[in-house]
Amino acid sequence: MSFAGPLVEVLVTGRSEDFGRFEMAETLLAIALVFWWFHVDKRSRGYRAGPLLNGGVLAAAVIALPIYFVRSRGWKGGLRTTLIAVGFFVVTLLLEKAGEWLGMRLL
Repeated sequence: MSFAGPLVEVLVTGRSEDFGRFEMAETLLAIALVFWWFHVDKRSRGYRAGPLLNGGVLAAAVIALPIYFVRSRGWKGGLRTTLIAVGFFVVTLLLEKAGEWLGMRLL
């Protein structure tokens, strides 16, 4: 999704626009995927999150997910999982730039 979204946007519109319609659609889809993953992970760990944490994952995942990671995995596991999540986020940003770059080259 991070690679294909900008690629399709450039091929369709001829450019990649920050905060444009394509990026907003990608963001909404990404939020839905993160929330789905959060619920799957909670269920597999037997963790019961309250409404504040559930809403926090939707509204401010950058804050709520590290809290969830520490609560569900302990300090060491939570820190490790948070660092993995940061690495995953960096990879998605790089994939976005790669999709945009490839789209511009294909035009």
